[in-house]
Amino acid sequence: MTDHPAAPSPASPAPASKGRTFLNRSISTVILVALITLAFWLSQPWILFGLFAVLSLGALSEYFRLFSDRGFRRFQTQTFVVAVAYLAMLFAPHWGCEVDWYGELDGLAIAALLILMVFSRLSKPLEGFRSLDEISATLFGFVYCVLLFGFIPKIFLLPVTTAEGLPAASFYLIHLVAVTKMTDAGAYLVGSAIGKQKLVPHVSPGKTWQGFWGSLVFAVGGSYLAWWLLGDRVPLLDGVSAGVLGLVLALVAVLGDLAESILKRSLAVKDSGHVMPGIGGFLDLVDSILFTAPMYYFFLRLAA
Repeated sequence: MTDHPAAPSPASPAPASKGRTFLNRSISTVILVALITLAFWLSQPWILFGLFAVLSLGALSEYFRLFSDRGFRRFQTQTFVVAVAYLAMLFAPHWGCEVDWYGELDGLAIAALLILMVFSRLSKPLEGFRSLDEISATLFGFVYCVLLFGFIPKIFLLPVTTAEGLPAASFYLIHLVAVTKMTDAGAYLVGSAIGKQKLVPHVSPGKTWQGFWGSLVFAVGGSYLAWWLLGDRVPLLDGVSAGVLGLVLALVAVLGDLAESILKRSLAVKDSGHVMPGIGGFLDLVDSILFTAPMYYFFLRLAA
C-alpha cells in the first residue's frame, strides 16, 4: 500500500484527484487479485513460479533503488544470483525433484549470500561502520523481499486437502491473499473517507486509527466471505478460525505495511515504484503479504 503523507491544507488534493486515484487503485487491485487468484486456482507450477519470481525479484530490485547514495554498496549481483538459485530450488519439489535438505534451504541461502559478500568486500578498503551497514542492508533486503515471500510456495507444498481428499493448498492461498488485500482496502477506503487521528505519524503520516479499524473490519469480513465461497475446499477453517485468523492476519498486514513505511521514511523516499496506477511498485504490492504469509504458514502447520 502506497503511503500518501499528510500535506498542509493549501496543498490538499482536489476531490477530482481523489476520485481518479480511487478509480485507478480499484482497477489495479481488481486486476491484481484476479491474476493471483487465477494463478493459484490453476495451480500450474510454471505459472506460480513466474508470478512469484516477478514479484519477489521486482520487490528486491526496488529495495535496492531505495538507497539513493550511489557509493553505498548493495552487492546486487551476488544477491540476485543467490535469489534466483534460491527460487529455483524452492520450486524444485513442484517439478518432481525431491530434495532431502529442502528444510535447510533458507539457512543455506543466507550463508551463501553472506560468504559471497564478505569475499567480494576483501578487494576494497574498509570504511568503518559503513562497511557493516552495507552488508547488513543487503542481507536485510534478501530476507525481507525473498525469504519472507518464500512462504508462499512453502504453503503451496503443504499436504493439505479438501474434504474430498484433493490438494487444497491453492485454495488456502486464495484465502490468504483475499484477507490480506481486504486489509489494505479497508485501511485505504475508511482512512480516506473519515481518517483523522494519526496512527503512527513519525512512521507514516498518512495512516489513521480510523483506517486501522476499517482494515480489521474488512479483513474479518473478507475472511468469512472467502471461507463461505471456498466451502469444503478449506476444511481447516471453521466459523471461529476464519474470524480469528482474519483478525490476526489484519494486524500482521498492518505491520507489514508499516515496515515498508519505515524503510521509505528512513531513506527519505516517497514511493518505491510505479508498477500499478494508484497502488505503487512491487514493494507496495507485496509489503503486507510478506508478513501475513509466514503467519498463515504457521497456522496451517498447526491445524493440518
